[in-house]
Amino acid sequence: MDGAAVIVPEGGTILEACDRAGRYVPRLCSYPGLGCGACAIEASGIAAAGGDAAPDGCGLCVVRVEGENQEGEVGGKVRVLACCTPARPGMVVTTDTPDLESERLERLEEILVGHPHICLSCPDRDGCSRDECTFAIPIQARCCDEFGRCELGRLVAHVDAGGRVPRRAVGAGREAVGEGMIRREPGLCLGCGRCVNVCRLSPRAGRSLHVVMSDGRLRAEPKQETLKTSGCTFCGQCVLVCPAGALTAPGERGARWLERCRQRSDLETPVLPPDEWRTVEEAELERVPRLSGVFLLADETGRVLRIGGAADLPLGIARALDEPACATARRFRFEAAPLFTQRESELLARFAQQEGHLPPGNDLGDDLFSDDL
Repeated sequence: MDGAAVIVPEGGTILEACDRAGRYVPRLCSYPGLGCGACAIEASGIAAAGGDAAPDGCGLCVVRVEGENQEGEVGGKVRVLACCTPARPGMVVTTDTPDLESERLERLEEILVGHPHICLSCPDRDGCSRDECTFAIPIQARCCDEFGRCELGRLVAHVDAGGRVPRRAVGAGREAVGEGMIRREPGLCLGCGRCVNVCRLSPRAGRSLHVVMSDGRLRAEPKQETLKTSGCTFCGQCVLVCPAGALTAPGERGARWLERCRQRSDLETPVLPPDEWRTVEEAELERVPRLSGVFLLADETGRVLRIGGAADLPLGIARALDEPACATARRFRFEAAPLFTQRESELLARFAQQEGHLPPGNDLGDDLFSDDL
């Protein structure tokens, strides 16, 4: 696994081997103990259409395997989906190459093309009340209840840190249906199949969901007209595994109910993308794309030392790390931003409003934003 030997239980997948090796591989449809999207698709009876291959889930966990070909013979070099490919002795797996990165970006764009995601590029995404949209985004494309904390957003930030996949104001039907504490918003469903898998595998669930093909896209929905008539036990586990806001438990009562569901659940801990803060190490710095954007430097405790914008992110970060005020910097994060000067000003203003001063590495004067304090 990327040069390291890994031992996995017999029957384990390459994705499980990746997790054991500490090598995060992106995934959306896969959840520990529940299988992957392909399992939900097969269980729902969705087959290939015409000469096309059957849908195979999100496709983000693609890796390169040397050591066997598609017939299992030694010597091949193929790209496979780690979530549903058994790990076998002698496999040599590579998880990160430019080709794999490009393929993941292509799959990510396919996922986002029908899902409202303007929230991922909104300048106010770190502190919006959602009461009113500053940028007059149509309701059909606006942020959902999971704004700022959904797993999909964290995944996109990891897979596409450079912002190469266009962020668009995608519209979708935003009709919501409430049953008990569960709120379903079909227009936000990614068809990942997680809810279907937990509903069919958990002894506490009611096998009430399935995956359907609608307008060329996969979507999960009740087998009958409603959750109740489909046999739902309202165990809440479908809400716990949903990565994109299609299934939620809104409000304070919903949050308390969902926490009780979590405590009763036997779900395994999800494997999430690494924290977007990266360590100040040569290998991590080399991964920063040569794009315009903004960056933050922080010390070991998380205290922000410097907020900066640059036409060339790697160069801007390197120069900032040489500044005396950033001598204790141990972590950094960045985001691509064509209007990096404007985005830098926004982040500095927000920091000043929250902390009452600027980061020590920003020598613009503490009274720069005094009118806003």
